[in-house]
Amino acid sequence: MKSLTLAVPIGATALALASGCASTKHLTASEPLYYAGQYQQAEETVRAVLDEEEDPASLEKPGYILDNLYAGSAAFMGGETETAAEDFRRAGEGIAAQEAATIPSGYPTRAYDATMAAQYRALALWMQGDADATRVAFRLVADAQDKAEERNARAIRREKDAAEKQRAEAESDVAAKAGPGSSGSGELGQVSSAVLSDPQLQAFQGDFDTWGVYGNYQVPSSWLLDAVFALANAEDASDLEHASFSARKALAMAPTKAASLILKIAEARADGKLAREQLDKLLVVIFENGLGPTIEERRFDIPFPFDGAIYNVSFALPNLVKRNPAYSKLIVRDGAVALGETESIADIDRVAVREFKGRLPGIIASQVLEAAVKLAVQIVVVKEAEKQGGSQAKFFASLAMSAASSAVTGTDTRHWNLLPKEVQMAVLKKPASGNHTVSLWVPGGINPIGSVDLPEKGIDVVYVKIPGPGLPPLVRLLGNPAK
Repeated sequence: MKSLTLAVPIGATALALASGCASTKHLTASEPLYYAGQYQQAEETVRAVLDEEEDPASLEKPGYILDNLYAGSAAFMGGETETAAEDFRRAGEGIAAQEAATIPSGYPTRAYDATMAAQYRALALWMQGDADATRVAFRLVADAQDKAEERNARAIRREKDAAEKQRAEAESDVAAKAGPGSSGSGELGQVSSAVLSDPQLQAFQGDFDTWGVYGNYQVPSSWLLDAVFALANAEDASDLEHASFSARKALAMAPTKAASLILKIAEARADGKLAREQLDKLLVVIFENGLGPTIEERRFDIPFPFDGAIYNVSFALPNLVKRNPAYSKLIVRDGAVALGETESIADIDRVAVREFKGRLPGIIASQVLEAAVKLAVQIVVVKEAEKQGGSQAKFFASLAMSAASSAVTGTDTRHWNLLPKEVQMAVLKKPASGNHTVSLWVPGGINPIGSVDLPEKGIDVVYVKIPGPGLPPLVRLLGNPAK
């Protein structure tokens, strides 16, 4: 039998990509620079587009969410904390505006986008030593976490409503081509069912079941960072209660040694069993490791037999792809003595795949429907041609059917690709030697990736972020009130 290709027509998906968002070429161009450790150049690539906007208030709109996330990520890695904090603030405003809109436009945000944007803003403020502003910022992180389930449910409802509308329009399109006594719904149903039940699609969806997910749509490391800040900067009992609450949230999602220790310390402080001065011996090391998942386009060609021919119904879907850690862990040393090493407290792959899996059925249904309606329309045209004009009319209609455009409409692959693969943490005692400098090493390293001078007073919190092996790291001692 002959094999022909029928592609997805330009329809709702293509229009959605073009609606409310500018070109993403500058974001695509900035990524290789970021991955090469050229953080300033990556930021400048995105900033050039943001600077073209004459009205600064417009940068808080949904159309600039992803631009702000990319610019903020690059500025953050470059140590430009004030700029990064503003970028992430604008991204948060854009996300809020998008959610409030009746018909969302622009970048389709995920619940973890809101959480992580708020978290990076809080970290940038913490690096500046502004404890009061950081405290408020971490409250926004907690608020984003609390709303994550609702955000995701709202997104799925909107996609479902759009799919139902799309289905009705598709049935109308097919019915308009069908002859008297036929609605064309049978042909549409046959094509849709055949494609949706194809083993290729079933296997594609099943692949994500092996990733594992957390029990909700929250980010465990964001809770634990919140707890560490509240503990390190506690001014009263309410801060200690908040530290305990957030550590408990993190521990419930991802039981780790670090979360357990932070919770025990926070509860001991809240109960008066541990004096503030005793925390002067505490060192916390946070390590954001590697790159989280990205979204790539994957094409499908699903065979559908009709009238002695095999038509390949072709369409594209977004595919969530794992990437690699920079290193397996960080080792903290006092001279030649190892004080300890970091352990994973959050797997961002698991955070991302939970939302991706939830939304994937709606995306598949939409893309398949676009392909199915085109083929179904052409099938009813061929049938009607045969009824009205016999075999010759059917022949010419079949030629038109096989001459369908071979261009496949792309799927939406926009994603915040600069998130870490995982977050690690170590809760340690400061050097017993009295030395106030610790060095940070990666396994097999000849030299340390950095060193930090530790103040004598307060909990010392060291933050390290490395997107890839051999790349310039960001190493900072987070603000310490030294009270």
